[in-house]
Amino acid sequence: MKKKYPLILFVTALLGFILREHARPSRLGAAMLQYELEQKKAFLDPSFSQFIRGYESYLFEQLEEEGVPGAAVAVIKDNTLALFRPYGVRSVASGAPVGPNTTFRIASLSKGFAGLLAALLVEEGALKWEDPVCQYVPGLRLKTEKQTRALQLQHVLSHTTGLPRHTYSNLLNAGMAYPDILQLLARVEPSHPAGAWHNYQNVAFSLSGNVLESVSGKRFGELLATRIFEPLGMDGATASYGGFLAGDDRAAPHRRLAAGFQETKVEPNYYEVVPAAGVNASITDMALWLDLLLGNRPDIASEALLGQVFRPFAEIPVNDRVLRNWQGLEAAHYGMGWRILRLKGGFEVIQHSGYVNGYRAEIAFSREEKLGIVLLTNAPNYTVGNSIPAFFEQYRAREAAVQ
Repeated sequence: MKKKYPLILFVTALLGFILREHARPSRLGAAMLQYELEQKKAFLDPSFSQFIRGYESYLFEQLEEEGVPGAAVAVIKDNTLALFRPYGVRSVASGAPVGPNTTFRIASLSKGFAGLLAALLVEEGALKWEDPVCQYVPGLRLKTEKQTRALQLQHVLSHTTGLPRHTYSNLLNAGMAYPDILQLLARVEPSHPAGAWHNYQNVAFSLSGNVLESVSGKRFGELLATRIFEPLGMDGATASYGGFLAGDDRAAPHRRLAAGFQETKVEPNYYEVVPAAGVNASITDMALWLDLLLGNRPDIASEALLGQVFRPFAEIPVNDRVLRNWQGLEAAHYGMGWRILRLKGGFEVIQHSGYVNGYRAEIAFSREEKLGIVLLTNAPNYTVGNSIPAFFEQYRAREAAVQ
């Protein structure tokens, strides 16, 4: 076994050491420590092991074929780390390798953190999903007073604000400050009543951060650190432009050219909307986050709390372009910062994808199967969007074959 799987054994032992240092070890940490001591492969059965090997080969062939500079992937089954592997380089210019603690921008995967933070405060009775946003953000003005008063926290987190899709994301791209953009919302003609239709947002979604700051008296980044990052042991996670640049072990963004990929600069723009797109994390950090999402950290997030976050709130048309790679999609909804997909046969996947400034990422998991995957990359690519749905397709094909 040592000769056959040296890399998997090494990185799993490394993660076991990292998690062992934390005051509140998770079941995932305990599983990795047991793996390290027994020096055996942490898979549940030979067929699952074969599936993981096959998927790993498929994924890295895709990354290589497309020329993606750097990536990192983690898979958890039950409370066991089944796959954990960095790939490629942090920068094509330096050639420095991606490692387990290399930080990436995770883009819109940040929205899931906002949803969980809100759920924690709802569970504590500090606020309600139905609370009007203007109750906590008194300066908020939409087109009409009726629209302003109708907007609730759950509308913001589910992209059912009534605003047109991606309202003023163009101004974020242009570098305008978030508070200044908020002042312009009063000019926007609503496309739907609040709560009636899912129209994806970045600016309006980030009103959730204003609400949570008002309720808690803390900055959103501080809330993330004290309620999620620190309890989970996400030591490399930050939520600011300065926090990202302060780390030496960070993946550089790249842009696609005819001859390949070229390193580009880190842009500050979307750090204006931290709840929507401002979290930075390594694959080690994201494995710990995925472990929580699978229900393995009830000390932080109970099953009931996770159920609130993942409840289908707003329908998404199955032909929405963001879902185009999910074959056999029968229904799609958005919860509190998460997409909930129902595939053929009733198989449910909770998912979110993200892209910002040359970083492409995706996370997806099945609560029923206790199986999840997260993939981070530092370049625009098609591999992420194709390989995450393929992961579940291959898993289900394997399940059908062994039954």
